[in-house]
Amino acid sequence: MSPKQQADPRIYGNAWTALLQMVRDGRSWSGRERNRCLLNDRVGGFADVSSVIGLDQDGDGRALAVVDWDQDGDLDLWYRDRTAPRLRLMLNSHNSTHTGDSVALLLEGSECNRNAIGAVVELMAGEAAGIVRSVRSVRAGDLFLSQSSRWLHFGLGETGKVSRARVIWPGGKVEEFGGLGAGRAFRLKQGSGGAVPVERAPRSIATTPATPSLAGRDDTARINPPARILLPPLDFRSADGEPGLLMGQGAPQLVVLWSADCPVSRRELGLMARAAGMYRVMGLPLVVALNVDGEELREKAAGVMEEVRWPFEWGSLEGSSLASLHEFQRALFDVSVPMTVPMAFLCGGGGEVMGIYRGSLEAAVIEADLKALRAADGERWHTWAPPLAGRWFTKPVDPVYALEFMARQFEERLPEEALYFLEAAHEQASGSRRVALESGMARRHHERGKKYKAQRQAERAAAHFERALALEPQAEFYLDYGTMLASYGNLGAAAGMLEEALKLEPDLEPARKALEMVQKLQADGR
Repeated sequence: MSPKQQADPRIYGNAWTALLQMVRDGRSWSGRERNRCLLNDRVGGFADVSSVIGLDQDGDGRALAVVDWDQDGDLDLWYRDRTAPRLRLMLNSHNSTHTGDSVALLLEGSECNRNAIGAVVELMAGEAAGIVRSVRSVRAGDLFLSQSSRWLHFGLGETGKVSRARVIWPGGKVEEFGGLGAGRAFRLKQGSGGAVPVERAPRSIATTPATPSLAGRDDTARINPPARILLPPLDFRSADGEPGLLMGQGAPQLVVLWSADCPVSRRELGLMARAAGMYRVMGLPLVVALNVDGEELREKAAGVMEEVRWPFEWGSLEGSSLASLHEFQRALFDVSVPMTVPMAFLCGGGGEVMGIYRGSLEAAVIEADLKALRAADGERWHTWAPPLAGRWFTKPVDPVYALEFMARQFEERLPEEALYFLEAAHEQASGSRRVALESGMARRHHERGKKYKAQRQAERAAAHFERALALEPQAEFYLDYGTMLASYGNLGAAAGMLEEALKLEPDLEPARKALEMVQKLQADGR
């Protein structure tokens, strides 16, 4: 890698993007290493007790918080994994009947910070006063992405005796507290000189989770995106074999992906066909079923459509568009899962995805989503989206940011679709953000134009060159477009492009030479 590449922050960013995508695809940060718990053996070593105490799960552990959750005098563990279940509570039930062999202290600052972060406590224990039994400090953010309890827990061993605590407060002041007792909890307030007992009632923890009620639930696996994210354009072949492009704009529509070899697909298509009247009444002028089996199985797909008496439009999805939908799914969800059918996308009049449905495609569920989101603003749209009971603690997603995010996800594998999302972001942006988008988009369109020019796809190249010039006229853009036009014999248009390039950069030698060549050809009557 060259020094210039090493200094390019985009390379660093792309590397992180690739790494995170591998994790989303199911690879492990830690090589599928099982969680471990090491116990201090008090003779200079550690014993691996992971399996014995049930902590050796293979969930790719991330964060750990230590707290006396059930308030029984010993410490329990909350920890978070990358894979499900994401959050676990591991209750410490060892020697649960020995409640008198520990003491818990909570510090409160008055001259230092209120939470006494940074304070150090020396616990004096044993028969002879002045013996330092153990030391603890009050910390914030003591573990990766975690904050354990501010309560300081001290084990007292077999004697179960404690005399006093010596506190070194932040700032250096030292204070001693007496009146401590084993098996109890105390608050130590700076400057008070005395320990105040704190009563902590044991917390009852259910060992078997209650079965959630399924009343009112259906078996439709559905997701409502929390922001207005557009479905990428889809190329397909109609039932007659004619090429078509589904842009997802103009009116609400339902796009159904299915396979002729999938019995669930055939069942759901049959149910939808029988409920055709309901789909029309709910205000879906376009329902289209796109087969994902490819052109080689078109006849089989046509047979299924005839069997279920499909009343709507149908066709075969092109392979490039199937890849685009796969990328759409990878960008939208934290964990990448294979494309499965049947799957449906409910799109609004602007192409925004209102709902994604897998398996059972319930007309009543789709109708409820369409009715709720059709006229919803950003905040109400966001409110409708949580897949679980509850509400968001975050603000609605900025629609421009959402579209830019999708563009970044598509940029490496499908740059054409990335431009589609950037164009949509540009339409909604304003001010300096819109200007910044214009500059970046112009450069991307120019690069795509050069690529299609090299591949001798003149129409596609011309479309990108013209869009780049509309966004940000640059001499380089005029030059590349002009030389392409000249290579196809469109000398008049080529000369105009090259002249514009020289107006912007009079010393642009390649443009001057190209214009001279074009003018010579025109003079020769070619």
